[in-house]
Amino acid sequence: MKILYSLALSIALLVGFWVYVSVGNPSLNLSPWIGFVAWAAFFAAGGATTGAIKSLAAGSTAILLTALTLYCVHLLGGGLMTTILLISILGFVLVAMAEFSILAYTPAAFLGAACFFGSGGALDVNIIFVLLTWVAGIGLGFVSEKLGNSMAKTA
Repeated sequence: MKILYSLALSIALLVGFWVYVSVGNPSLNLSPWIGFVAWAAFFAAGGATTGAIKSLAAGSTAILLTALTLYCVHLLGGGLMTTILLISILGFVLVAMAEFSILAYTPAAFLGAACFFGSGGALDVNIIFVLLTWVAGIGLGFVSEKLGNSMAKTA
């Protein structure tokens, strides 16, 4: 089987699994769309172990920095100018952290930040669930790539 089709099949199977886990089990508090964004970040980073590490490090760091930024916005009164200033600083940091090679995948940083904002940005246990969902999405990307490669070799 061509690698493209084996990857497509492995992804289709794991998408079904992910939808079952994240949508079919709402008590787990896993966001299906965040998982898909992280999955895409994995492949956009080149896949394999390197893609997993790059997207995991930059995306997770950005999720935490975004939560910290929103906490600071709250501490400073939450006004529009404060929000604009602190989120602008966050944007600078998300790019500047590429100075560190492990955090140098800037697209994953912005995707991770967007996922936290998109989740509602609640400064509670939501932070953990966004992180867990991000990790799950990258894990699904890793497994789908391995499974697809395996199916291509056996066909």
